[in-house]
Amino acid sequence: MKKILIADDHSIVRLGVSVIIKEVIPDCVITQAQDYNEVLDLLQKENFDLLLLDINMPGGNNIRVVKEILEIQSSIKILVFSSYDESLYALRYIEAGAAGYVNKSTAMSEVGNAILTIKERGKYMSDEVKDLYVKKLTQSKSKINTLNPLSRLSNREVDVAKYLTQGYGIIEVSTTLELSPSTVSTYKSRIFEKLNVSNIPELIEIFRIHSAN
Repeated sequence: MKKILIADDHSIVRLGVSVIIKEVIPDCVITQAQDYNEVLDLLQKENFDLLLLDINMPGGNNIRVVKEILEIQSSIKILVFSSYDESLYALRYIEAGAAGYVNKSTAMSEVGNAILTIKERGKYMSDEVKDLYVKKLTQSKSKINTLNPLSRLSNREVDVAKYLTQGYGIIEVSTTLELSPSTVSTYKSRIFEKLNVSNIPELIEIFRIHSAN
């Protein structure tokens, strides 16, 4: 694993991750990107072995970016490095094609461990994500949905709900996710119906209670 691309819109994060990577893979070449368009531009120009991707980054804030990246470079390993709740998002991104998911609240040493694990085995899951994966394999879908209502949401619905709980309006969500306002409204209605909520404060409360389960 020689060529690594770090994509994050915060320079201090890119610097910190660069230090960790150099500790575990001293001879690697690190390139940095600060938004998703820059990531796409770099991927078109040169091949990388690993991409550390912040999913809360301008232009790259939905799960479809994994497919887009793999369509450009099918062999690249994607390690999602995000502040979003691991219990809600990790399996979704891994199932979409990411090689692993690390929460930004995790100790930096674990970031190095994740990189080395991907280098050696091709995939990385934290103990928490492994537990979620086992639960998903061993429990029926209906039981999972009963335990955590957020599991009822599709990946796109999770994307929309995430911004609604952050106070975004319909127009702001449509601009951020590049969807029409009517499509966002439809997703919002589906989310409310699936979670049996009638307003944004109730939606926020559902996420507060269940996103760490």
